[in-house]
Amino acid sequence: MRVNETLRLLRDGRPAFGTWLQLYSPAAARLLAAQGCFHWMLVDFEHTPVDYPTAATMFSSISDISQGQITPLARVATGSVEQIKQALDCGAQGVIAPMVNTAEDAAQVVRYARFPPEGERGAGGLAPHLGFGVNRPDYLVQANRETLVAVQIETRQAVDNIASILAVPGLDMVFIGPNDLHMSLGMPAKFWSDAPQFLHAVRSVTAACQDAGIPYGTLCRDTAAVRPRLSDGFTFVGIGSDAHFMLTHAGEQYGDLHGIPEPAETWCNRVGVFGQAPGNPGTTGS
Repeated sequence: MRVNETLRLLRDGRPAFGTWLQLYSPAAARLLAAQGCFHWMLVDFEHTPVDYPTAATMFSSISDISQGQITPLARVATGSVEQIKQALDCGAQGVIAPMVNTAEDAAQVVRYARFPPEGERGAGGLAPHLGFGVNRPDYLVQANRETLVAVQIETRQAVDNIASILAVPGLDMVFIGPNDLHMSLGMPAKFWSDAPQFLHAVRSVTAACQDAGIPYGTLCRDTAAVRPRLSDGFTFVGIGSDAHFMLTHAGEQYGDLHGIPEPAETWCNRVGVFGQAPGNPGTTGS
């Protein structure tokens, strides 16, 4: 059975770099996987309208074209049995569950993602074994070892409960969701900030993870933001998304053509730049 390369890196204490897939496009996923720039690529069920047949095609494209070198992951919409079961049976080799606030929430995620005796996952999936290059009986025996199970820490309540969450058996990694954590703390959503309250929450989580020996991750806008996170001990590090790459590169090309500097809110978040050539202020978005 193929090794889950992302899990292998995390267990060895080495960084695993990846990206978010927001375009729910099998073509975009396949092209990015073929470039071989990432250790993992994550389909986002929480905030994009991706359906299960499309996700299954994306997962298989990633694992097949990379011959198992890139791990297809799913950020499920919730940590429910339905969401986790479907994502794994579609071919995801790991799940990240959002808005996990208690040890009970985390234990539920682990239980739904593991086959017995470690969990309650059902054995009826038609094709998830294919991404691991193994027959179905062998997959059922070995999948627990090679399936990444992670939870997102993104609320004040989750930070307060971090020690008990980390004590849940079978948890491979925790992921700090910076945008929602900012909002939970009463601040505007941001990828990162120097706000003392935010940094205190982050340090509470990372210190607890270090004590428990559990890897931790987050999502960064670009590589400039990645380097300080590596210094902070993050080993599961997301860099942008397929949508971010497309919009940012298009904006940079437009700005270079017309002598327009990058906007403060980034090209990715900008709407309505058409007509903004020198001497024509155009619109600034809605």
